[in-house]
Amino acid sequence: MLNTMMAKVAAMVFALFAALGVLLISTVDDSARALQLEANQKLHLALATNIAKDSPLWLDQGLATKSVENALHTMMLIGPAMELYIVAPDGQLLNYSDPEGKVVRKTINMMPLQKFLKDSSMLPIVGDDPRSLTGQKIFSVAPLYPNNRSSTEVATSVTNNNSGNDSGNNSSVNNSVASESLPPPVAYLYIIIGGQQYDSVYAMLDSSHFARLGVSTILAGVALCGLLMMLLFLLLTKPLRQLLTGLADFKARDFLQVPASLPTGNSALAKGNSDELNQLLCTVHDMAQRIVDLFQHMISNSKGRQELITHISHDLRTPLASIRGYLERWQLSQSATDAEAKHCVQIALRNCSQLEHMVDELFELSRLEANVVSANPEAFPLLELIDDILQKLQLKAQAKQVQLLCHSTGKLPLAFADIGHINRIFINLLDNAIRHSHIASQVVINVSFNQALQRLDIGVADSGDGIPLADLPQLFEPYFRASNQDQHYQQGTGLGLAITKRLLLLHGAAIHVESTQHVGSVFSFWIPVE
Repeated sequence: MLNTMMAKVAAMVFALFAALGVLLISTVDDSARALQLEANQKLHLALATNIAKDSPLWLDQGLATKSVENALHTMMLIGPAMELYIVAPDGQLLNYSDPEGKVVRKTINMMPLQKFLKDSSMLPIVGDDPRSLTGQKIFSVAPLYPNNRSSTEVATSVTNNNSGNDSGNNSSVNNSVASESLPPPVAYLYIIIGGQQYDSVYAMLDSSHFARLGVSTILAGVALCGLLMMLLFLLLTKPLRQLLTGLADFKARDFLQVPASLPTGNSALAKGNSDELNQLLCTVHDMAQRIVDLFQHMISNSKGRQELITHISHDLRTPLASIRGYLERWQLSQSATDAEAKHCVQIALRNCSQLEHMVDELFELSRLEANVVSANPEAFPLLELIDDILQKLQLKAQAKQVQLLCHSTGKLPLAFADIGHINRIFINLLDNAIRHSHIASQVVINVSFNQALQRLDIGVADSGDGIPLADLPQLFEPYFRASNQDQHYQQGTGLGLAITKRLLLLHGAAIHVESTQHVGSVFSFWIPVE
């Protein structure tokens, strides 16, 4: 699914913008909530002070319970989202209205309250919510003094007392002393702004149409940005996609022709080093053209070499045939007693036959490499062909005391191939097997029918020295001889296996070898059936 660069980049962009959208929504929601809390707290900054001033919540005898109940009732009527508490200086809740039993915290932390009274410029300031074990809310707070006196009145009283005791001090000093010697309040009026009813309404609004519309708008904006990014990416990578298409066409043409779909770039811009993509297009196009030129040169040289080999092979065949004919005629005309002359003629004839065989193989290989040889398949019984070939090679095998055997499993269908080519393949492989087998050993042909693949699987096994592992990859190359087979150089041309491989390729088949040194080798191949 993510195999292409386009898919990977699209997935990365989607993940990036999805994360960005979640972060943006969270940030906007947190910022809006913080702004709302600050605005509400500023709006109700003096709420507790005004209520404490208007209602006698604390008398000399103690807490004015009736006044507190009236204040609680008034707060519930004016603002259902407000919760009013009377708090002792140590943070213990002294009085509150909780008909539903939702207050779970009997003591609160006083530090936020002291901070609020000391400096209320850095809002929002949140304090403990008595109706939650861990929750915190914005609040308004005011100290309570006996007989409903405010902190200002208490400070003025302290200042007047200090003035009566020392009339020589100025007003500013008196105020400072009063502030420092202000007695602690007997309690605090603690008002939670936005209680549980407020939380319920806010939760409803948060899931309402407007909230969903806001989130949808943000998501739509993020999606639009992601789409624009993808379009920009498509625009920027268009030359790369064209390059990929062009290279695919180049490969489909076997790198022999530069396709028109391969972009050329602007060579003038490339020289000015203006655009990396343009430089890449120019470089790839030049490289493709260079590859085509080199291939054409190689093909031309290969054709020239094949033509040269063909001409040489053809030119050598005629004089060789003539020489052989005259030697045979001269051999027949010699008397039986002229043993030395007869021996010399036999050596000359043997060398002439070997040279003729080498020329024939060279000529055949050049025709196969030039693709001028085609297969003419026909149906034939493979075992009968193998029997004929074994009969032809029997004398050569007996000279080395090598036993030729053929094993088959079950009833075999008719082979469907060029009988001449298959005959040549078996002769090449069996000739090699006999030549490299040890004296008094065996060469075995195994034939079986592969019903699943509808073919005849064939193996030719010898009992020779085997082939070194490092030599196996080059074994089917022309003129290649294994490093441990130099002693057989005079007995082979080094072209038989190369010809065998190319003849099998004409039938859509392949050949491979398995070899164990000092044990022998097995050449395996297959041919189709009718």
